[in-house]
Amino acid sequence: MNPKHLALALFATLAVSAQATVVMIDNFEAPAGQAGSNHTPSGWSVANGTVDTVGPGYFGSLCNGSGTCVDLDGSTNNAGELSRSVTLTAGTAYQLAFDLAGNRRGAGTETGSVSFGSALLAYSMSNSAANAPYQHFTLDFTPTTSGPFQLVFANNGGDNIGAILDNVSISAVPEPQSLALIALGLLALAGTRRRR
Repeated sequence: MNPKHLALALFATLAVSAQATVVMIDNFEAPAGQAGSNHTPSGWSVANGTVDTVGPGYFGSLCNGSGTCVDLDGSTNNAGELSRSVTLTAGTAYQLAFDLAGNRRGAGTETGSVSFGSALLAYSMSNSAANAPYQHFTLDFTPTTSGPFQLVFANNGGDNIGAILDNVSISAVPEPQSLALIALGLLALAGTRRRR
């Protein structure tokens, strides 16, 4: 095989294998009878209050599509902190992605924060109309040690009508610098072999 073609084939293989790897994904699709007020989604925990797992039939269509989602304010006048522990590897870049909407019940602005390891994102959702679109957010974190790290969604509400959360995922993301170095190395190898 021509060295140039070999280098290109190897680079294509590395590029495909270097795509993001999903570590955790949750769209909160609850089994029948598992949604409701003050209900914690499976695999998550709630501290300092409550959240609601809601679906069709809860105030019209709060969720994306016909599935279930999470009202971050619960139904006790005390918004909970929705959290989940995820084991991560030191030096690997991770990206948290999620969809968030205002309360979709006309109750004004929702504020809160999302923490992923030591990364923090504050949000303010001012569009609370029933048809308010979800906004897609991302938050990046690269741990310096391996082990469990917390993912926490904390709404500042307290009126039983919170921001609506859906489609949470964490992916390991390849670093662009590594891919560039691999590509340069392969091209240099192909050039050296060609000169011989």
